[in-house]
Amino acid sequence: MSPRAHNLSVSAADPVEELRSAPDQQDADGEAVWEPPVAVDPSRPISQTNPPRRAPHHAQTPRATAGEVERRIAEAQLWIAQRLPLLEIRAKAGESWGVSNVKTVNRYLDLARMRMVEELISDRRRHQAEQIFALNDCARRAMDAEQFSAAVGAFRVIAEIGGLLRAPIKPPEAKS
Repeated sequence: MSPRAHNLSVSAADPVEELRSAPDQQDADGEAVWEPPVAVDPSRPISQTNPPRRAPHHAQTPRATAGEVERRIAEAQLWIAQRLPLLEIRAKAGESWGVSNVKTVNRYLDLARMRMVEELISDRRRHQAEQIFALNDCARRAMDAEQFSAAVGAFRVIAEIGGLLRAPIKPPEAKS
């Protein structure tokens, strides 16, 4: 398999590479590299009769480097965690990233959601412990304020998180 074919197969499988898709447009530090404008006829110098090629009316923003893609994904995760409305997320993406294409913003948001789910699944015990700790604090404050029904509710949720309250939906299968 040629190196180019290998790079194409890697980029098709990796969503970050798919978003970035411009490995030869960055230097060793990960900064974007751009070439100067090219004249219509490269054999003659740029002049009024030989103007440089113009960008299309919908001038594209430069492709993001790998570091920039990671920063954008993290920022999208933050916006999702803050439960911002989609219109506000799109506006922030336009301001922060210079991206106004709805499909591109949606691709970043989808990738951010996927990563959030992966992190939640891989760190499930840690997330459960954090929630139980927060609910214990909530129950303690409710008891101090003599709001006992709120404290009982918090302890009930703690029991649910710990798996102590609910019986399994289906009985475990018998082992033979």
